[in-house]
Amino acid sequence: MPSMSMIIDRINLSEMRKASSVHHYSQEDALSPAEQAALDSVADEVRGKRILDIGVGGGRTVKPLLRVSRNYLGVDNSPAMIEAVTRRFPGVTFQDADARAMTDLADGSIDMAMFSCNGIGMVAHEDRLAIMREVHRVLKPGGLFLFSTHNQRCPDHTAGLKFPEFHMSANPAKALVRAARFSWRTYVRVQRRFRMRKHEVRTSEYSMINDVCHDYGVMLYYITLENQRRQLERMGFGANAEAFDLTGAVADRECDHSSLMLVARKP
Repeated sequence: MPSMSMIIDRINLSEMRKASSVHHYSQEDALSPAEQAALDSVADEVRGKRILDIGVGGGRTVKPLLRVSRNYLGVDNSPAMIEAVTRRFPGVTFQDADARAMTDLADGSIDMAMFSCNGIGMVAHEDRLAIMREVHRVLKPGGLFLFSTHNQRCPDHTAGLKFPEFHMSANPAKALVRAARFSWRTYVRVQRRFRMRKHEVRTSEYSMINDVCHDYGVMLYYITLENQRRQLERMGFGANAEAFDLTGAVADRECDHSSLMLVARKP
């Protein structure tokens, strides 16, 4: 019987390797307000130093991080993403690597690691802990880990099935196309939700759920801020990691935004 790790990898990697996903994650060159706030809080400390961009995807984070330091390495475990980002940024160093075992990186060789877009939430619980241990290993003492995570306190955590948006049109041809697209996406969402729900895990510490992201095509990890801070401490990071909400403001434990951006430090 496949392990939870194998099941989550099969589902999420299958979605991330689709041409549509590669295209989607190759369109932007800007950080979210939360990511920008987190990076701004440490930029002066790591300027010109060694930066690791985990889950680089199509390259949304490359330009913002290169502005902080040209001493940069981007990694991703999707060969299709690495191929796409290498085409976009010739001369920048990228590697096909799994964040759970970054064997090409020496202990204590990185000043700052960043894992954006809730990428650390696309693996099973034990694999998430393995990523944190691996990031802790490659960071120098005092090194920083910036990452985003889905928030267990947000409404998405308990939401029912969400239907795609539908916009009416006075043009009959456009209305027909939009209705067909809406019907198809609704069918996709319903059948994926039915198929994936059996894999969900909900505990007092964390949840692994099938939410609306990618039309219910992935399984994602949710955790509260207080539990995330405890998890980081167990993995060897310092206490009370700073957190930012979706607006870029400092987040407290009662924040119900869909995701949070944290800044953790290796002692």
